[in-house]
Amino acid sequence: MKINKVLIVGGGSSGWMTAAALIRQHPYLDITLMESTDIPTIGVGESTIGHINSYMYACGLKDEDWMPHCNATYKTSIKFTNFRDNPGEIGTHTFHYPFGIMDFTDKPNGPMEFFRLQNKFPEDFPPEEMAKFYHPHVIMADENKMTKNELFKPEMRIRGFDHKYDTAYHMDAGLFGKYLKEQVCKPEGVKHIIDTMVSVTKDGNGFIKSINTKGGLTLEADLFIDCTGFRSLLLEGEMGSEFVSFHDTLQNDSAVATNLEYADIENEMTSATNCTALSSGWVWNIPLFNRIGTGYVYSSKFKTPEEAEAEFKEHLISDTMDYKGPMEIRKARLEKCEFRHIKIKHGCHKQSWIKNVVGIGLSNGFIEPLESTGLMLTHEGIMKLSDTLHQKKGKKITQWDIDTYNFTFFDQIKGFKDFISMHYTLSQRDDTPYWKHVTQGFSYSTKMVNYEPSIRCVYMDMAHRVLESNAFDLDMGGMIYIQAGQGYNPLNDRIIGEREDRNRANSHFPNNGDNWDAEKSKQAWFDYKNGELKNIINKLPTHYKYLKENIHKGVSNG
Repeated sequence: MKINKVLIVGGGSSGWMTAAALIRQHPYLDITLMESTDIPTIGVGESTIGHINSYMYACGLKDEDWMPHCNATYKTSIKFTNFRDNPGEIGTHTFHYPFGIMDFTDKPNGPMEFFRLQNKFPEDFPPEEMAKFYHPHVIMADENKMTKNELFKPEMRIRGFDHKYDTAYHMDAGLFGKYLKEQVCKPEGVKHIIDTMVSVTKDGNGFIKSINTKGGLTLEADLFIDCTGFRSLLLEGEMGSEFVSFHDTLQNDSAVATNLEYADIENEMTSATNCTALSSGWVWNIPLFNRIGTGYVYSSKFKTPEEAEAEFKEHLISDTMDYKGPMEIRKARLEKCEFRHIKIKHGCHKQSWIKNVVGIGLSNGFIEPLESTGLMLTHEGIMKLSDTLHQKKGKKITQWDIDTYNFTFFDQIKGFKDFISMHYTLSQRDDTPYWKHVTQGFSYSTKMVNYEPSIRCVYMDMAHRVLESNAFDLDMGGMIYIQAGQGYNPLNDRIIGEREDRNRANSHFPNNGDNWDAEKSKQAWFDYKNGELKNIINKLPTHYKYLKENIHKGVSNG
């Protein structure tokens, strides 16, 4: 199958993101996007993760060009509030999953330095300290500051923070799609048709030859890209791809969402997506430049829509929110909110690509957005498709290419599903029926995407990496932060003592047991944290002021 002509069915963020990447990376393609005014688009995700930087690079997008059009802000971390323990027992508590590469300055034991210090000084190194220890910019995020961290200003550089690669975005996904349509796709030759699909015509081998529209058009193509959302009109409806539900471990199947006005924009426009655990799920808090997007993701097994909305409203005026001003102001902005109820369909199609149809975005799958996976699954599918086309430029797409695409994408999605499920099973919460169910009610997969296939259990693997390999492997990815933030430490006195004894007895082992100075390591961290780092952060502008000065120049927040 040679691909020269592409038809994207469906607009919205997924359709226009697909068109933009393909026209920028493959300008030889004849690309048409057809969308219907009869069918509303579903906004998916306003929060992204670092993976999106590859997409931005592929499209040649610069922050100062697109961000003002999309009410976008920066995001350097995902913050988890009240996920670890019962808040009624220990109060409000948080931990972070930051973006970027670990900073090992003054950390001779690398990724296990923190856990050795925590074992030695538990009060000085609580679970929430781990992300800060290896990513000092987490403290910057907690202080609601922002910096470009330029090389030519070494006296103002935060260790290990690369603004270009260690930031993602909060954005209005609908406006992002509109920006790509008007500023990239249409100017560069993507044809735009407003019409509604009514049927398809297939050849004798089951390949789609053309789309037949309500307006009487017959649209032919070599490759059809399904961006029709949860309806999946082409991938599932016409090609019969099996949908695999993830409801076995992801219990949250509903959401209630709203938009919130800023009451204190300097403090509320944070550079982290805050996920706050409630009685039967969790709330996202996403600060855009003009508003806060927020919603309660919950399980209908434990809350009715009415009960969930009531609990959500109580949360929006609580002290858990970033705004802690007068109660009358909290209630006044709550009264302006309009609430929308959403059903969540967890899962993914087993085959994302069948014959000459590829599903992108919701038409292919969706995972609970605890790790901002909504837009991620869209741009990851796009980038895999683009890479396949690069490899086969001027050549034919074979079944091997399609099978490879399907295997890698489905494997990645299953890995993210397992990763998200671990946010629940590692929790110590048991204060509500929901939290008892998700922590004790069923078994989770321990075969994580970032681990080798031979894993017997996550906890044992962490201990094994520390004890036998002398360091965590960096391919463990985000699980390190989630496990540490949830209070897991793979070390204990026996493991450390055995390691040190082995080091003394075997000179060929790295001798980091005898010579390691715990007090020196502890002091080095707190000297930097309370000295140089604190001085730098104190001089930085707030996230809001940084955006006003560098991105949203002259733009109001209305």
